[in-house]
Amino acid sequence: MRKLRTVLLALLSISLYLPSSYAASASATMNVSVQVVARTMVTVGQQPAAVEVTAADIRRGYIDLPGAVAFRVRSNARNGYVLQFEPVGGPFSRAQVQWGNRTAVVGAEGTWITRSQPETTTGLLDVRLVLATDAMPGNYAWPIRFDGNSL
Repeated sequence: MRKLRTVLLALLSISLYLPSSYAASASATMNVSVQVVARTMVTVGQQPAAVEVTAADIRRGYIDLPGAVAFRVRSNARNGYVLQFEPVGGPFSRAQVQWGNRTAVVGAEGTWITRSQPETTTGLLDVRLVLATDAMPGNYAWPIRFDGNSL
């Protein structure tokens, strides 16, 4: 019992001493900087899975698909972003992609459309698929692939 009383008195005296050591205040200056990483994301809402090429399309030499692709771009890139289109193949020699007043011709090398400010926007792509001279009637996979990147 005597040991317990000694230990309790020691703990009490320590606890009375501790709060006074923590009561002091201090201040310091701290600088903080933040760098936001530019990010651009493209989400395709709808696009055809395939394109049917008919004999009439071959005689005409192209297929027009107004509003063929619906998409959304979200970008925080201060310098804007670029939509990059991959090359087309199959029975198509090239594609003319129109977004608003901008047109991109997608051929064997691919191409791009740039926007100079960060934004969140939706869009519709009007597409003209130009047929190759050796095109045959049939059902073909959708030939246009695209993605967005920050500038």
